[in-house]
Amino acid sequence: MTARYVTDLISALERYADRPALGTCGPGSSPLTYSGLLALVYRLAGVLADRGVARGTGLACVFGGNRAEVVQVRLAAHLLGARLTQIVTDPSTHGVEFVLRDCRPHLVVHDLPVPDTGAARLPLDELLRAAAAGEAKPLPVRAGEDDLARVTYTAGTTGTPKGVASTFRALAARTDGRRSREGGERPTYLSVTSLAQRSGGRCLEELRSGGRVELLAPFTTGEFAAACRRLGPVSTYLMPSMIYRLLDDPALAEGIRGLSVISYGAAPVLPERLRQAVTRWGGRWQQGYGMNEAAVICRLTPADHERAVADRPELLASVGRPAPGVETEVRDDRNRPLPAGRTGQVWIRSAAMMTGYWNRPDLTAEVIRDGWLRTGDLGHLDPDGYLHLDDRAADVVMVDGDNIYCLPVEAALARHPGVAQAVVVGRTSPLTGEEVCAFLVPAPGHPPSPTTAAEACDLVTRTLSPAHRPTTVHWLKDVPLTHQGKPDKPHLRVMAGPSGAAST
Repeated sequence: MTARYVTDLISALERYADRPALGTCGPGSSPLTYSGLLALVYRLAGVLADRGVARGTGLACVFGGNRAEVVQVRLAAHLLGARLTQIVTDPSTHGVEFVLRDCRPHLVVHDLPVPDTGAARLPLDELLRAAAAGEAKPLPVRAGEDDLARVTYTAGTTGTPKGVASTFRALAARTDGRRSREGGERPTYLSVTSLAQRSGGRCLEELRSGGRVELLAPFTTGEFAAACRRLGPVSTYLMPSMIYRLLDDPALAEGIRGLSVISYGAAPVLPERLRQAVTRWGGRWQQGYGMNEAAVICRLTPADHERAVADRPELLASVGRPAPGVETEVRDDRNRPLPAGRTGQVWIRSAAMMTGYWNRPDLTAEVIRDGWLRTGDLGHLDPDGYLHLDDRAADVVMVDGDNIYCLPVEAALARHPGVAQAVVVGRTSPLTGEEVCAFLVPAPGHPPSPTTAAEACDLVTRTLSPAHRPTTVHWLKDVPLTHQGKPDKPHLRVMAGPSGAAST
């Protein structure tokens, strides 16, 4: 059966022919129309097909930044039914050679030097020249519903990157839920996160529904605010670190004109800072808790954010309730469902799940059982069905044999007005096995000091317990991040050093 996800995309490019489709957000720049984008996709697909890319073959792409060609080549690959792996590099990117070997591509398209892994290589500029000289000849959709559409690699911060294999059927399931919720005239989607990860899929969702996509790279607070003013009303997807940077920019103290719809995710967000953003900026807010292996699992809806600001502040500490079509359970170590309030492993089941890890049946068997996926997150459900994440299973700190979950500690530390951001890790201790170590970023106008650190730790003791109190506090200008926008906890554990290391 032909992949509906792709036929819908091609139909949209035909149906909305004269609408603006894809632009690069520069002042005075003109976006491609839907018909112009379709013609370019046909040209790109023709060149790739001539180079041997076909249904079921591997195509890898390595790009040095978020450029329009990331989206265009992805559309061409989907049309051909290829198995696509895309990498958009940044200063923290690593493991490129491993990925290019592991995904077994027939062809590697690249706009920066890549290692020779035995696959044929095609520089992007050469692909673009050939496409410009070619004919925009319509091609049939060759992708099948159960063909592998993408192999997307995880960050790999704790080991070798893992390839998450997803079918075209799963991609359609991920998109259908969003399309059923959104209607009417759509704001311009301003893409600011990696097109190889969440934002690339979101761009295609917008195109399937006739929306306009504008790409902004690199992300700066000033350029983002200017783009919102110029293109508004704007919808966007932000990582928590971006929200914090926007909040801390004095030029944006009164809000961001033109910003209308804000989705956020990719990493835990500090509730106090989220509340600041919601009340200061207004607009419609939505959180999506998900992962490469499962797409969106839970959502905190715009109505949830309104209730949180009005009289339910605890909702901002949750990740919402299960998204349509997703079953969620919290289970104990013996795989038994736990009642509300009890912390355990988060398991999910949905049509949007991955088929497994590419070439790793051993890892697949560890996380997929009887059609359910073990997320690796620890959490609990409240009586109203909202999921609260307590930690990653690998990040729990064992203090005197007790499980200390990092996220509640981070939230308590960040309640102090002198703390803009807090990240907690564990380190070995000869007294308690492990101890809690905190990294704090000072809030604007609040220089770091031992007094502020002690007061923030006092909040942890009062809010949680003495066992949760950090034994050491380090001040940082910025929290180091992985290329997926998550705090780089393995790096922070190295920075924390052994028990007794001095604070900074």
